[in-house]
Amino acid sequence: MVQYLRSVDVPEDRVILLTPPPLCEAAWEKECVLKGCKLNRLNSIVGEYAKVCLQVAQDCGTDILDLWTLMQKDNQDFSSYLSDGLHLSPAGNEFLFSHLWPLIDKKVSSLPWLLPYWKDVEETKPELSLLGDGDH
Repeated sequence: MVQYLRSVDVPEDRVILLTPPPLCEAAWEKECVLKGCKLNRLNSIVGEYAKVCLQVAQDCGTDILDLWTLMQKDNQDFSSYLSDGLHLSPAGNEFLFSHLWPLIDKKVSSLPWLLPYWKDVEETKPELSLLGDGDH
C-alpha cells in the first residue's frame, strides 16, 4: 500500500498506518459459532500482524497508530471497543478518533485555508463568500 501511494506521489509524511485492533477471542468465537464455524482468528496472530505493521511504518518512514497495543495497555479490558470481538464498536470508533485526530491535526494544521471557514459563508448568498463578487 505504501509503495502504491509513493507511486502516485503521496509523500510518506502524509501517510498514517493503523495496526488492527486486538481480537476478543471469546466474543468472536460466539460470532463464528452463530455462522456455523469454529474460531478462525487468534489475538496472538493479530499481534504478529500488528508487529509487522509497525516494522513497515518504520521502514517506510510513515506515522503509525498502534491500536493493538493501545487498546490492551495495562491489561485493560478492551472488549467494549469491539462490537463482535473483531469490528470496532461505537466506543472503539471513539477510541480510534481520539488517538487518530492528533496525528491528522499535526499533519494538516499548517495547511492554508482554501475556502472560508463555514461560519464565515454568507447564508443568503454563499457565492459571495466562496467566489468573491459572484461574477466568476
